[in-house]
Amino acid sequence: MNTSLSWVKAYVPELDVTAQEYTDAMTLTGTKVEGFEKLDADLDKIVVGQIEKIEKHPDADKLVICQVNVGTETVQIVTGATNVFEGAKVPVVLDGGRVAGGHEPGQRVAGGIKIKKGKLRGVPSYGMMCSIEELGSNREMYPEAPEYGIYIFPEDAVVGESAIKALGLDDVVFEYEITSNRVDCYGVLGIAREVAATFNEKFCPP
Repeated sequence: MNTSLSWVKAYVPELDVTAQEYTDAMTLTGTKVEGFEKLDADLDKIVVGQIEKIEKHPDADKLVICQVNVGTETVQIVTGATNVFEGAKVPVVLDGGRVAGGHEPGQRVAGGIKIKKGKLRGVPSYGMMCSIEELGSNREMYPEAPEYGIYIFPEDAVVGESAIKALGLDDVVFEYEITSNRVDCYGVLGIAREVAATFNEKFCPP
């Protein structure tokens, strides 16, 4: 049985604990937490950017040069993605930031991959636009993401804000071992009720 912290907080809105505090307290009160995963553990310095201008790369047919507004400045990013367009709002990992892995699903790298400014075929690039896989997730969780290419945010996404938060990746997923005598904890509502009792917080059922 798995739940995310955000699911639990939907019914226990005043809950304010770390993932480890949650794990320890729930296990001590009989709802054993086997472990947890921080979805943003390997992500850093990733914001919502908007592509303002796209030009062809002078020395590479499959690359384009994008001018991307990241809120505080406009940075130049070279990409080979075919689904980018002027006006698109995209996740941008800034120079010195980290992504979770490569473009293929399941290619997570422990500790993440650090992104540094560099040159692609002689043209400076100061960051990277990300696919959903590079952010450590997949199209099962984000079916609107393209099979190949950069993730495109809805038009109401706010340029410069955290892309991790905008995607709901600032979350923790807990795995429980639920015994057969606690069928009430086979769903999120049952877990949330236990959380409210454990931490003496108000339970707000739907």
